Amino acid sequence: GAPQTVSGCRRTANVWPSRFRDSNARSPPLRRSAGLLLGAILLAAPLPAAPPSTIVSSPDLDALAEKVAGEALAEFGAAGLKEDGLSITMIDLTPDVNGDLPSGNFRGDATYYSASVVKLYYLAYYAAQKESGRLKEDAEVARAGKDMIVESSNDATGFVVDAITGTTSGPPIESAREWQKWKERRNAVNRYFRARGYKDANVNQKTFCEDAYGREQLFREGGKNRNRLTSRETARLVQEIAMLEVAGQSGTAAMLQLLHRDLSAKADPDSELEFAVSLKEYLPEGSSVWSKAGWAYDVRHLAARVALANGADFALVVFTKGVKDEKRLIPRIFGGVAAHFRAK
Repeated sequence: GAPQTVSGCRRTANVWPSRFRDSNARSPPLRRSAGLLLGAILLAAPLPAAPPSTIVSSPDLDALAEKVAGEALAEFGAAGLKEDGLSITMIDLTPDVNGDLPSGNFRGDATYYSASVVKLYYLAYYAAQKESGRLKEDAEVARAGKDMIVESSNDATGFVVDAITGTTSGPPIESAREWQKWKERRNAVNRYFRARGYKDANVNQKTFCEDAYGREQLFREGGKNRNRLTSRETARLVQEIAMLEVAGQSGTAAMLQLLHRDLSAKADPDSELEFAVSLKEYLPEGSSVWSKAGWAYDVRHLAARVALANGADFALVVFTKGVKDEKRLIPRIFGGVAAHFRAK
């Protein structure tokens, strides 16, 4: 078939790689250090996660989301961008006078195929379960978790999903009882996020470079059970990770180490790092970025925390559909939002 770009796949000849309420690096040294830090930190005695923050709708940030969305639609409409193919959510990580976190949305509750952004959810679940003692430390799982986030490896992600849910791929399971048990185990991550109030996320599938086979294909239920996310809930997850609400200090430090992107690095085309580096010319000098990207089929997404030199700190998630090959779109939106926070 025709070559296609899919996050988490190395290039070959044929395959490329309701807490909300209303109110008025890819270098070998980096990979080695990330893996060592993850192992060392997760072995340290954990401190408990912080209680959840309250996220409130901000008229100013809602207006900002509408503004940058309108600008994007005007600029990239000729390239195929349509209103129903764009979602934006931002959360100010600096609490307001009431101690709440202001947020803004443009179609924040629309669901999209997640692509590799789902790996952020698997990372959070792994960190939370490790810290609670429900999952034992394992060097190979830690290595796979690093590659899942730093390299966006689909092979590593499949290993992590097996390890954190107690399931494996293989031929169809003939026994109806055993098949039901397998599905219950595979839905462990979904149950965790449902218990935290995530209503729209479906995070129970592996990511593949080509296709799913056997029980993995059957579990997709003809497409009805594919991974899906909203920008609103994904921005919430970015916020929860940043503010120690998924894991305590040590677990959070491990996650942020893996998610940190060196904007000065040289990035390979169609790589996890390229997404972050592409933001450099649109963000103020001195900005720091922690991010997870995803691209596959007709979607292109970026979920990130951005810290500016002026002290501003925000979560921003942009989901797009229908313009996967337009690499300027998401950086433009990030630049527009950053300009607002820079002027605060």
